[in-house]
Amino acid sequence: MEAKKAGVDLVTFTDNVDSWIKQIRSEVGQLTDVSTVVEENTGNIQHNYELIYELKHHVDKLGEEVKALKMLQLLQMKEQLARRA
Repeated sequence: MEAKKAGVDLVTFTDNVDSWIKQIRSEVGQLTDVSTVVEENTGNIQHNYELIYELKHHVDKLGEEVKALKMLQLLQMKEQLARRA
């Protein structure tokens, strides 16, 4: 009877170990998937940062061009006022 109980306990233990191994493999697989997603998101964030920095550069350049156009317009207005006077 003891041998039969030990055999049943061994089968139960083996089933439990198999279940644990499957659970651990599943959790490790999920971690690997998360790692891939995090890595992809990190790359996307870096790319977005580069795009934002480039756009900031273009906006600054456009601001300088607008200031230059304002100065040219003011000079033209000054010349027109000088002619009238």
